[in-house]
Amino acid sequence: MKLSRAGWNNVIIFSVMSMILLINQMNQGLFDGGETSGAEEQFIIERHSAILTLEVNQQLVIERIGRTWRATPAKITGQALDQMMLAWQDNSGTKVEAPDGLEQVSAVIVTMHLAGQEQPQVFSLYPAADQLFLYRHSDNSWLSLPLPIYQQLLPQILLQ
Repeated sequence: MKLSRAGWNNVIIFSVMSMILLINQMNQGLFDGGETSGAEEQFIIERHSAILTLEVNQQLVIERIGRTWRATPAKITGQALDQMMLAWQDNSGTKVEAPDGLEQVSAVIVTMHLAGQEQPQVFSLYPAADQLFLYRHSDNSWLSLPLPIYQQLLPQILLQ
């Protein structure tokens, strides 16, 4: 088979492209097919969302000031406040059906304003015996998280 130099270049280009597509399809099949459990992990808020303000039970307001945070009233400051806000962005839970037997009065209501969104995100947190249930009002979904994460999201000093 006689091909010109440009013809051989085209053959090489198409061969490399087909190999890339083949490898890409194999990776998607490996990683997508590996999840056999029906549990769906979801982040509490969208992964790269910027929190502008966070309000707890309409009593405590935490707002972004430049690259730092300010709580009003100042129940929490400094590194503890930074870690709390990072916990809201980095934690994920397992999507579950609505749990039975939760008391509405035990819920902690968190309202969060995110950059680029007009409507605030509203969450109800229900600490149970061994886990934390989080209800996202925006999409009517429930997440189940390990109970120790509750202390990261809302340190005990805030609820006193």
